Amino acid sequence: MVAMVGTGCSAGLGGPASSRAAQDGVIRFTFAPDPIWDYMNDTGLLEEFERDNGVAIETSATWDEFGLFAGGHADIISSASFEVPGLEEQTERDTVVIGRYNSERSRILVRTEEPATTLADLKGRRLGVFTTVSGTLVWSALVKELHGLDLRSGGGDFDIVVADIQNLSNLLARGEIDACICYPDLSARELRDGTVRALYGGKSSAELFAEHDAPGHDGPMGNVFVARRDWAQSHPREVSAFLDLWNRGLAEWRAHRDEIIERYPQHFAVASPADIDFMKDYVAQHDWVVDDVRFDGRWAADESSIFDLMRDTGVIGTDVEDPDFLPTRGADK
Repeated sequence: MVAMVGTGCSAGLGGPASSRAAQDGVIRFTFAPDPIWDYMNDTGLLEEFERDNGVAIETSATWDEFGLFAGGHADIISSASFEVPGLEEQTERDTVVIGRYNSERSRILVRTEEPATTLADLKGRRLGVFTTVSGTLVWSALVKELHGLDLRSGGGDFDIVVADIQNLSNLLARGEIDACICYPDLSARELRDGTVRALYGGKSSAELFAEHDAPGHDGPMGNVFVARRDWAQSHPREVSAFLDLWNRGLAEWRAHRDEIIERYPQHFAVASPADIDFMKDYVAQHDWVVDDVRFDGRWAADESSIFDLMRDTGVIGTDVEDPDFLPTRGADK
């Protein structure tokens, strides 16, 4: 899940965020469509927050967050934590991670009748992915660490098939691929009807990483909040207000999760009542949204360890540096 809406000083759905320079008391926030954000907007919580805190949030809903960030049209965007170095390289902007949102939730799915228990049992077969970056980077490191196998396209140990993210589990169910790196919320129908199942005991990449590399950790993150370093350094009040706002959103999610899934089923790629009910039950057992947007130094160190793993396994170069994190949990606001 990821979210965004609005233009001008409105937090509703709209076009690009303002291109003017940053101002005190204004946060230009660009995010992909997200149910928690929509819920806060539609229930008036955003308007209430802006009024009570004297902070205006200019927002835009887009899947091209990097592009708006590169163009100087956003102060804060979201990104997977392990994609932040690529963000800096592509946008040529120094950044700092100011908050966390949800863990990397992709899983390895196979057809239910497939006897494999790990990807090692599927060496040489067709593995569907939606991209060679994103969650595939994490799985590449994990598969190398656990099995000594290579997920690289065109030369690795699997026949990599790149396909539309929303169609992967359907291709799997039809037998056109043998496994996929899939999001559970984009595989609800096939999971519900029992045509596909998850390997590794149903664990996500984040859960598997925590189990083997960072016990007790809840990452790596599929979405963190990333700010321009110069803006974050010169706008500490706005940074703190932004984190407070998202903590309110996380609290709303915990209190009204089923209602939010019913209200915005499109964000979970479900439509039928049966699939909506399945997703409510699934998320209750496998919620990938964090409890607190703020983090401390220990959490940042554990999150950074995904880069150690990716460097050690050759998934990224040894010259790739860790992102910078701004711990604020426990700090005076």
